[in-house]
Amino acid sequence: MDLCGFKKAAGGGQGRVRRHAAAPTGRGGREHGVQLGLGGRQRSAASVQMRRRGMGMAKSGNRRTRSSPPATALASAITTSSSSSTNLEETASPYFLPQLIPLTASRLTTLEDFFALRAACRAYRAHLPLSSSNLASQGPLLLVPHKTSASEALFHVPLRRILRFRLPRTPLAHGRRSPTCFSRLFTPQDLSLTCFHSFGCRVAIQRMSANASRPEIRIRHLLTGERARLPDPPECVGGVLFSDDLILAFTPWHRDIYYCRIGDAQWQAARCDECYHVYSLMFVKGTLYALIYPNYRLAVVELDKNYVVLSFLGDELSPQTVPKSSVAWLAECQGELMLIIEIRLYRVFQWGSGERKWARTHSLGGCSLFFNMHEFAGCLGPDHPGVRRDCLYFTGSLGNWSEYSLVDRSLHEIIADYPGQAVRKDFVPLAWVLPSIC
Repeated sequence: MDLCGFKKAAGGGQGRVRRHAAAPTGRGGREHGVQLGLGGRQRSAASVQMRRRGMGMAKSGNRRTRSSPPATALASAITTSSSSSTNLEETASPYFLPQLIPLTASRLTTLEDFFALRAACRAYRAHLPLSSSNLASQGPLLLVPHKTSASEALFHVPLRRILRFRLPRTPLAHGRRSPTCFSRLFTPQDLSLTCFHSFGCRVAIQRMSANASRPEIRIRHLLTGERARLPDPPECVGGVLFSDDLILAFTPWHRDIYYCRIGDAQWQAARCDECYHVYSLMFVKGTLYALIYPNYRLAVVELDKNYVVLSFLGDELSPQTVPKSSVAWLAECQGELMLIIEIRLYRVFQWGSGERKWARTHSLGGCSLFFNMHEFAGCLGPDHPGVRRDCLYFTGSLGNWSEYSLVDRSLHEIIADYPGQAVRKDFVPLAWVLPSIC
């Protein structure tokens, strides 16, 4: 990892330790009070004694270097310490101007490195809030079950490993931890199903218990630990959307859209006219769009208390565009509304607001789109580190994910393989977490 000036600063410290260690064969030096004629040809007892003292100091220095904890080592590499009593929390680094700290952070590709930099000193924390710009190069993650810790963990997709990053704990239920959010857990007392709906770093956790009349939904920010308990919806929902503090919940093929704001005491239910059913929903630049069944027509949605008001755009999609056996849903790419259709592979269409029709495209401008099954989870911009250009990424139902390229139309399926992997024979979906969408 190259932290700009960090490597140079750390290298300097290592160089001093190496010079101490090499003192017995060097040509003499005065650094750190070591004043030895160690390279001379005289074999006097005094020189041998001084040489031994020099070697002892070098070994002692090496021991101190090895025993330093990682956070202290990073802090010593990016701050100056003229004495052992220097307080790293209050000392600013001479290697970076404050304006350069966010630039350095924006180049980091793992949360481990970002939070290590942020924890180095108080000045760095002040310049590194959790923002999209500071986390711009963070790779896509998968929220996965981890049987060793009986919890969830973050799997770094480009590095193919679990991050050493502790997630905020899930809430307690009846004096014990809630079951993992990916499995059907069966005990003699309880049968429950818990699943995730994610967008960026925000996750809606929906839990349905066999002995409960309504499901529970909680909102959690995986990086800050902020959470909110939403009112219990009247039924299990298949999709959850976020727009600032507005939360939408719906089930494909149904007429109802539930909505509330964080802090509300109950959901508001809005219903479409009898002949229309909501198939997919998507926010783009603050406007809510819906794909309406039958005929997959696009419409702008307004929620008027108990009614869903639809303003249709363009014509119906033909059976050739959306065959009976296909699946269609909405997405967003850099402010543009997209339509994804899965037949055997995938077709991508972009909405032309001027022409008021869908146009097929084979390029996403270098971007990549992420989906939890068929639910949109976010878009990463052009040439994002660790992600292929113009690709669609989907989670599967058995601990796997797939990558589809619009360029060469190749489809690759990958199993999330990691130590502590929970072995399941049942439904094991994963959920995307995109730190750069913060």
